[in-house]
Amino acid sequence: MNRLHRATILLQAISRLSPRMAVYMMRRAARNRFAPCFPARYRARLAAIEATLPTLGAPPAELPTGLRAVVDFYSVEYRGMMDAVLEGRVRLHGREIDFNAPDRIDWTHAVLEEGDHQMWRVKLSHMGFLCPMMVEGGPAHHAVVATLATSAGACTDPAAPGAFNAYWFPYAASHRILALGAGLLAARAAGGLPSETDRAVADLLRYNAAFVLDNIEHELNNNHVERNLAALCLYFSHTEAPPPPWIVARLENCVTHLLDTTLLPDGCQVERSPMYQGLSVTSLGVIAEAPFLSEPLRTRAQQATTAARSAFAILCHPDGKVALFNDSWHGEVPPLVGSAAPEGRSMLAQGGYGRLSQGDDLCLLDAGPLGPSWNPGHGHADFLSIEITLDGNRVIVDPGTSCYNTGPDRARERSAAAHNGPRFNDHEPVAFQDCFKVGRLAEAHLLPSQSLPEDMIAGVFRSGPGLVARLVKHYEGQGFLVADLWRAPAPHGIVTWLVPGDWQILPEGMETMRLTSGDAQAVIAILSGQNDGPISHFSHWACQYGRRESAYEIRLRPAPSRHGQSLLCWIGHVGPPRGCAKDGAALLDQLAEMVR
Repeated sequence: MNRLHRATILLQAISRLSPRMAVYMMRRAARNRFAPCFPARYRARLAAIEATLPTLGAPPAELPTGLRAVVDFYSVEYRGMMDAVLEGRVRLHGREIDFNAPDRIDWTHAVLEEGDHQMWRVKLSHMGFLCPMMVEGGPAHHAVVATLATSAGACTDPAAPGAFNAYWFPYAASHRILALGAGLLAARAAGGLPSETDRAVADLLRYNAAFVLDNIEHELNNNHVERNLAALCLYFSHTEAPPPPWIVARLENCVTHLLDTTLLPDGCQVERSPMYQGLSVTSLGVIAEAPFLSEPLRTRAQQATTAARSAFAILCHPDGKVALFNDSWHGEVPPLVGSAAPEGRSMLAQGGYGRLSQGDDLCLLDAGPLGPSWNPGHGHADFLSIEITLDGNRVIVDPGTSCYNTGPDRARERSAAAHNGPRFNDHEPVAFQDCFKVGRLAEAHLLPSQSLPEDMIAGVFRSGPGLVARLVKHYEGQGFLVADLWRAPAPHGIVTWLVPGDWQILPEGMETMRLTSGDAQAVIAILSGQNDGPISHFSHWACQYGRRESAYEIRLRPAPSRHGQSLLCWIGHVGPPRGCAKDGAALLDQLAEMVR
């Protein structure tokens, strides 16, 4: 990518910032530059804010639902590594680092392969593993919690060069407040911690609250501000004295702005990531319980929490784990438990997602924008992509997200070529750059549900060379028929199905592929179009951050038709039902008429 092209993308990204975000972006740049130049002044600034803050108080007689959900959130993810931390071993994103002793944990540890976005280090700085150590651990765990809380305060400096991208990344500090605050309150409610441990955690919490209060990430908005505000709401909801009036007024204003700009009417978080949707449910639950917010705002936040939870259920598979559209992976949020989307068709009209499901069969369609125009950095070019699960087994998957750092893997995983939406060969509709910058944008649209029978979902995407559309019909108990349409005779269209490598694919001629994995079976059949060559085990997908797993890549080409180009594909338990091809031809005609 040449300099002119990079500069163009940067200017496009900057031009979409709101005036408010632009002001905070300049403030952030000034902070990053001057804090290391005048470290004593910056530390004094934080100390002055900290001096105005009350300390964390006694827990309520019964832990509120939102607070308990935060404890469960970190406990589910981290309780399995509690004992390893006693020895200084920390396993995050599938990578274990052995520091040999807990007091030797390096909060600035860098992973060479992660380049310009050190996600492992950021995850370490969340300190989420201290939550179950406080709540579920014994004396040895509590002693190590005191050691780590003390070392984090003594061995990190918010005024050091690069600190704002490491331990003192405001997003990471927000997770610290949530994890340590919820853990400390739950431990106090259960009988308390040793005084040394309690004091070390409480001191670290108060300083972190001052830091986040001074560094709310309005320049990024979206899930960053959501996490910042959830952390501050949790802290000030349980301090020994009410927060000062200036803090109450500020948080009232910030929460109002958050709900106005980042929560869509259907409950979708505006970045459209199923994973971040799960994080939103937890954060909004905390915000809704903040007693210092006005009653109308708490009511609104509670309504947003309910809507966000419903949307999250729609974006999860029968195994309770999230779909992988946009920046998402498994393990970052606990599996969905005790809530489920209704069977049949579910639509998130503003979020741009459609769902067809029955029992353990599911198809999810992504037919929305890349993300919010002001900051779409977590978006992928997965327009009209689908994920399909049969009998609880994922058959068609999204490539997922294995990394955030700049490089060919990040570029590939965000590209249209890596996804399974109908696309034009060699055309990329979005201009990505580095970790999160986006230049040229694009947007798909769901077709109105009232225009379709209850067993169908569909979307349309106007790409550079022309228009593409996809319609999915559910045959209950049998599978899904996918009808794709290209309203242009050229360039050639293409669809790429990604099948996890734990399936075995047995071709039965050029039109049918039988899939087996243990006792599970599935069939992919081409009803019109053609398979683009032999199946080979050469691709990958990422359902966990930092790891990639093998996958089969099945490339299909549409056939010329009176509509331009079209492709019909059956994905089901067994072969296509009788009359399926005829149904597909009628669906293509219907789709062509709807997107005329």
